[in-house]
Amino acid sequence: MAGIYIHIPFCKTRCVYCDFFSSTQGERVADRYLSALGRELELRSDYLRGEPIRTVYLGGGTPSQLSSAQLSRLFEYIKKVYDLTRCEEITLEANPDDLTEGYVEGLRALPINRISMGVQSLDDSMLKWMNRRHDAATAREAVR
Repeated sequence: MAGIYIHIPFCKTRCVYCDFFSSTQGERVADRYLSALGRELELRSDYLRGEPIRTVYLGGGTPSQLSSAQLSRLFEYIKKVYDLTRCEEITLEANPDDLTEGYVEGLRALPINRISMGVQSLDDSMLKWMNRRHDAATAREAVR
C-alpha cells in the first residue's frame, strides 16, 4: 500500500515537547515552500513505480497554518504527479484554534476526509505549560 507523507513545517508558536522541524516564519515563506514541494513531487514522480496511492498525510508542524487556497494548490501538485482515484484517506493535522467555521468550510472543497486534531490535553494548566495556543474550551468547540 503506497502512501505519501508531506511535512508542513509551519507553526504559529513552538510547543515545548516538539522534536519535529518547524518554523514560525510560515506566513513569509509558505508559498515558496509549496513551489518547492511541487518541484520535488515531480522529481520523485517515478518513486512509487505506478503503485496506487492509498493515503496522503499532511503532518507537521501545523498543516492547518496553510490557507485552503494554499492546500488546494498543494493538491493540484499532488494530482499532477499521482493518481488519487484509489486514495482512501487524506489526513490533515490541525490545531483546534485553526478550525474555525470559515476554515472548515474552505476544507470542504478539498479531498481531505480526515482531520487529526492536536489537542494533547484538556487541562488548561498543562496546555499553557506546553505552549499550546488553545485552551480546553477551544478544543471542545473545534470537535463540535
